[in-house]
Amino acid sequence: MLPWIVAFKAFKALALIALGVALLAAHRTDPVDVLTRAALAVHLPITSSVFERAFRFAVNLTVRKEAALAATAFGYAALMGTEGVGLWLRKPWARWLTVIATSSLIPIEIYEILRELHLVRVLILIANVAVVVYLARRRELFE
Repeated sequence: MLPWIVAFKAFKALALIALGVALLAAHRTDPVDVLTRAALAVHLPITSSVFERAFRFAVNLTVRKEAALAATAFGYAALMGTEGVGLWLRKPWARWLTVIATSSLIPIEIYEILRELHLVRVLILIANVAVVVYLARRRELFE
């Protein structure tokens, strides 16, 4: 199961890096225009609820908010990457870093699910709880 956890961390790190790069690349452009072009490129209907939520978010973006979001995405990607590499190398500190970092976000995930129920949110919560339980119980993998 450990290789799957490492792959999950790598996927999250790469997705966050892509988000940070996209935010920086669109730093001086109209966020609504970028969002609309991206939606059309991936054939996302502009009448969909996903696009509508993203549109409402993009309308309120400022240059300062974009930079802060990019920095946050890169910082969180660094955490995910550190966890993944540490777990891959079976470092004892990585086990605890992952357990603490992942479990600290579980209350926020629960709040978001209670605020608006989505299957993807529930699946991510289940995956994160499984990672925490697995790593908390599998001490022998890191000795």
